[in-house]
This record gives sequence, structure tokens and C-alpha cells, in this order.
Amino acid sequence: MRYGVSFSLELPQQVRMAKKAGFDYVECGFGVLSRADDAAVDAYRRALEENDIRCEAANCFIPGDLPIIGTDFARQEMRDYIETGFRRGAALGLKTVAFGSGGARKVPAGVPFGEGFRQLGAFLREVVSPLAADYGVTVVIEPLRKAECNIIHTLDEGVMLAALADRENIACLADVYHMWGAGDSFDDIRRLRGCIAHGHISNPETPIKEAKRTFPLDRDEFDYAGFVAALEEAGCPRCSIEARVYDFPAEIKKAGKVLRSL
Repeated sequence: MRYGVSFSLELPQQVRMAKKAGFDYVECGFGVLSRADDAAVDAYRRALEENDIRCEAANCFIPGDLPIIGTDFARQEMRDYIETGFRRGAALGLKTVAFGSGGARKVPAGVPFGEGFRQLGAFLREVVSPLAADYGVTVVIEPLRKAECNIIHTLDEGVMLAALADRENIACLADVYHMWGAGDSFDDIRRLRGCIAHGHISNPETPIKEAKRTFPLDRDEFDYAGFVAALEEAGCPRCSIEARVYDFPAEIKKAGKVLRSL
């Protein structure tokens, strides 16, 4: 398993900390990657090169101001946004993009649920997959908690949407925080072997309600080993920390030790 950690492209100083903590790659937000000015992207690229690490993954694929369902999802504005991110990401080592994007993919009022599901499949098949193929990227559908989106909540639903898209570079993501909210289990990951192409790890059982999910800071606080073992059995190549952080320099060291111990 290759381990990564997610933080903003606009914080290039954290690249060195991630490398020193033993992470194999870093993950950034796709929206910032696509929309940031050239100077910010260049600063991030230089930090990656100087520390001999790549940005192999990105999350938050489509922003809420680019809605998909009930729109012309193949509009030029959408294509330009996606291609800019893929093009810039290619120079950073980008391999995987997580499609959570609850605001962009939600089914709006007045659109039947089935029609919304069909449009998401068509968007992935007709717009996303061809652009991703040009840059060697796999897009992974991220099931989200019901409070965050009104469609695609479980691993099964994510895999069904990937099957509807019917393209090799469209797969599913297992995020342990969202899994716990949906009632998915590690056995569900194993059952979907070959369909899970990326993982997001965090502590989904943090006692601090406001924190939602936090960095893995102690191996005994959650069954991280069970989650990673299930991902490996499913054939998943990468797993990134995606969580709230309060003290990055301190927490990245602890998290690195936890993940390396698995």
C-alpha cells in the first residue's frame, strides 16, 4: 500500500513535512489545482521536485458552481475546468482524482432520482473518461454521507455508478469516514475487489463531535489495520489521509508512524 496525505496546494511548505514523515505521495484539491494562478502551481511543483515526491491524487473534483445534473454537463466551461486540472496535474504526477463533489453532483429539486443517476453516468462516460484518458488519470467515485449529498451514499451505489459509466478509468473510492456513516464494512470492500481504486483514511470515531474526522494519531484508537488490509485485498493501490488537522507539523509525524506500523 502506498500512503499519502491531503492538504492544500497553497501550502507547499507542508510537502517537505509529508516526505520527512514517510509518506509516499501527497494529495491536493482538484479545484485549487485547476483554478489557482500559475505562480501557486509552480511553487507547489518546485516543492514536490525538491523533496522527490509526487502529487499522485486529488480530491473535490467538481466545485458546486459547476452543477452536473439538470444542466448541459458537456458545456465548454466544464470541459475547460476539468482539462486544466488534468493538464496541470500531469506535470505533478497525478494518477487518481476523487469525485465526491456533493454540491455539484446532487439531484436538484424537480429532477427524478433515476434521471439524475443516469445523467451522472453519462457525464462520467462522455465527458470525464475521455479527458482523463488523455492524461492517464483514473476518476474514483466517492460515496458521501447523506448529510453531504442526496445521491451515492454507499460503496455499492458508487460501484453501480461506475458500472453505468462503463469505462476502465472510472472506479470507486472507499473513505472510512463516509463508510461509517453509511453502514459499510471492511467486508464490503473485500466483496468489491477490483472496483476500489483509492482509499481515504481518518479516525471516523473521534470523540470531538466538531472535529468530524481527524488524523490517525494512535494505532489503538481505530482499526486502521483492518481498513488497510481490506483495501489491499480489494486491489487498491493507494490510501490518503483526508481529515481535519489542528497542528500539521506534530500530527503528520504521528500519523506517518501509525500508517508505517500497519
